[in-house]
Amino acid sequence: MPALSDRMRRLVKPLPTWVLVLGGFVLAAEFAIGLPIATSGRQADPAPRTMPFHPVRVTPAEPVRTAAPVVPVVPTTRPSAEGPVVTRIAEGAVVPLRTYRGRGSAVIGRVTDPKTGLSFAELGAPWRRSRPISDGPVKDGRYNLRQTLLTESYGPDDDRDWWADIDSQHLWSELDAGDSLYDAARAMLDYKQGSAFPAGTTGRDIASQPVRGGWLLARMIQMPPSPDGRKALRELSVTIAVDTGRPRPAVLWITIPDTHERLWPDVHTLVKSLKVTRKG
Repeated sequence: MPALSDRMRRLVKPLPTWVLVLGGFVLAAEFAIGLPIATSGRQADPAPRTMPFHPVRVTPAEPVRTAAPVVPVVPTTRPSAEGPVVTRIAEGAVVPLRTYRGRGSAVIGRVTDPKTGLSFAELGAPWRRSRPISDGPVKDGRYNLRQTLLTESYGPDDDRDWWADIDSQHLWSELDAGDSLYDAARAMLDYKQGSAFPAGTTGRDIASQPVRGGWLLARMIQMPPSPDGRKALRELSVTIAVDTGRPRPAVLWITIPDTHERLWPDVHTLVKSLKVTRKG
């Protein structure tokens, strides 16, 4: 038993010895009777654990199985040692992309990518015309075709640029893409969040749904304030992984910052226009 406090000693000191002895027998009897009852009940919940401070990689929970074809779910997260910080929608759950109001950009033609077998709408101004990636602002050799939009220049000398992009490519072989189109879209979106955005960026998946021949995963990217004066703080980033009959899925990536939120309806235009030109 724990030792008596000073306050308790003062309370029991004036009592006669026979009272203390009798009280001891009563307590012992209550303990003997109550112990089986107490131990048969549910134990108290352990003290809550705090989340680690460092960025964590998040893996999807088990698929959510429901009778309805479209189920709004509360995304869940699981921490691990590395990777982007993401709140995910579990694979198997269908959460439709919300409708963004506004006119968006005009359609001026179609983009046909012979390497991936994808065809989709080409958007007009303020977007630049679609062209091979070797002619664009980023030349890393991974992409096939890209439409870009310079959304802002910032920095002390306005020498830093922020872009909106529409890119088509195959899923890169080094990405851990799993076995499904959901996994392929997730792998590309995770890579983009980790490589194309500043440190401290977090993501929250806001849509996960099937599209024609593929799977769409949309994420709201939340960036920390920029010490160089970048105005964009959020970005709607969408990946669509499409089965074209080739060893690796084709991927269309669309990303537009909140400084140009009026162009978020362009995502719907591109999704509705997406087709596979040829299989295999």
